[in-house]
Amino acid sequence: MLIDTHAHLNDLKFDPDRDAVIRNAFQVGVQKIIEIADGYQEWINALTLCRKYPGHLFCAWGFHPHHALLWQDSFVEILRKNLDSPLIVAIGEIGIDYAKSEAPPHIQQRTLRKMIELANDMSKPLVLHCREGQPPTKAHEDLFHLLEKYWKPKFVNKRLHGVLHCFSGTTVEAARAISLKLALGVDGPVTYPKNDRLREALFSAGLDKIVLETDSPYLPPQSIRGQRNDPSRIREIAQALAALFKISPEEVASQTTKNAQELLELPR
Repeated sequence: MLIDTHAHLNDLKFDPDRDAVIRNAFQVGVQKIIEIADGYQEWINALTLCRKYPGHLFCAWGFHPHHALLWQDSFVEILRKNLDSPLIVAIGEIGIDYAKSEAPPHIQQRTLRKMIELANDMSKPLVLHCREGQPPTKAHEDLFHLLEKYWKPKFVNKRLHGVLHCFSGTTVEAARAISLKLALGVDGPVTYPKNDRLREALFSAGLDKIVLETDSPYLPPQSIRGQRNDPSRIREIAQALAALFKISPEEVASQTTKNAQELLELPR
């Protein structure tokens, strides 16, 4: 059994065959998928999609740093009124992006702080986005600083409090994420031949701190690089981790599924 903890199935790229893609993922062993609704216009669409596949599709509601200039404080009440739904299992994706967002850092950080404070109030785990820019920036440093300052989760006896989606950092950044009780989200780039630094960081973290994700339709694994990604490809990510940790893909599936279920409080 596999869980894809991060997909964008409402993306326009899936308009021709969305239901077929979802059914195929279930047929090849993906039991649950988390649909990420990272902007105001996507929130209700995500719930509608989840209701079509009860027990198998869940969602996260958030506000991507790419949209930070569009933030309105009225969104907080909309989120607050809906986050009690059992279909909404996390707040995200939210975070910092110094590569592609047109919003200046202080605007991104202000929006992120509001979402962190909402997560505190609603006792929801976080799905976090962090992307460095060029020349080297301080996206990870700024993200960790904001979490350390404002994130006050009230979870009791919970091993993981959030996930750093599409983890691309160093061994040091992995350790800092883990100190904040963040899981590391692992997707297609772990299969890229030149990504030894990433694999080293993941190995240092340990499989009990990892969840699987595809970020579909983005970040395809090496076998379909340059093409549309979909949740069925999560098997290739599991295989790459099996090779890294020198265990079977079934063991990877078992541990990462356990991690995702604990983190997101998904039904067994």
